[in-house]
Amino acid sequence: MNCEQVAPYLPGIAGDEIGAETRRWVDAHIETCASCRADAARLRGVAAGLVALREREVTPPAFLQQAIIERVESERSRRYLPISPAVSAELVRVVSDNRDAIAQVAGAAVAAGALYALWRAARSRRPQAAV
Repeated sequence: MNCEQVAPYLPGIAGDEIGAETRRWVDAHIETCASCRADAARLRGVAAGLVALREREVTPPAFLQQAIIERVESERSRRYLPISPAVSAELVRVVSDNRDAIAQVAGAAVAAGALYALWRAARSRRPQAAV
């Protein structure tokens, strides 16, 4: 485990929003890393401050509330790779940085496979020439 692998999960630790297995991996790293421990403590403070604001019944302007909701929705739709000691941080970074290109290539591969299947089906329905 390194800081780069743990960093995306620190907000989840602060909000108690990650699974038990991931939490064990992150907690194990936080115990040995002062920097990540400080970041986790800072994020817990932010979470506590937000709870305190909620108790004060502050009403944000409509545009701000909508912007926050949209950002949270977009972050929830992101998929993080599970933490695994066998997955290098470099691989996680490369996949994360190129996920759109990977999705496009995968889509092209599926389309090519579908076209090949259609071609094979059409070819098999053609009358065979008598020999």
